[in-house]
Amino acid sequence: MKKLLGDIIDNLYREKKTGILNIAMLSEKNLFKFYFKNGEIYYLSYAFKKGKESLNELFHKELRSVNFIPDITIDIKSDDIPTTEEIIKKLKAANLYISIGNEIISSTNQFQKIRERLKIALIKQIGPIGNRVLDKIIQEKWNAQLPPTKNDILKLVELLTDEIEEKEGKNEFQTEVKRFIEEVFR
Repeated sequence: MKKLLGDIIDNLYREKKTGILNIAMLSEKNLFKFYFKNGEIYYLSYAFKKGKESLNELFHKELRSVNFIPDITIDIKSDDIPTTEEIIKKLKAANLYISIGNEIISSTNQFQKIRERLKIALIKQIGPIGNRVLDKIIQEKWNAQLPPTKNDILKLVELLTDEIEEKEGKNEFQTEVKRFIEEVFR
């Protein structure tokens, strides 16, 4: 199913969603990311470009797919981006269509449960910084389908395991989360 990107962003804005909207490009690995807090776009990124510079890139790319991961925020803000309303207006005028699944992850209970378990398990191994590390890995390194598949989650586990220094800690983390993931995906 295809939908206008401007309509997707408008829905997130009107529903006052918080999270990251990831957009995969047709011929590239890099993701375009819209960061939302209470419906407002506060940060944009694409590859090494940030803010307004990254937004300009979006209009020159073929969009492949989109997913929304709720309840994730970062402590950075783009000061050079237009308002959310202006971004929506530009995107609607550009008629950018994108493929979506039956639904964008607006609140996937399954993913939220997994994320919470990953956070707890990571904090056990690396301390309170585990929550921030989890958010950073999801934002910067993890590419997932819509909704995330078991393989996507296992890839996230690999990325998180790399953040643990001690071999014993790595093993404990993987054992704990993989057992839970198996239960979720039965």
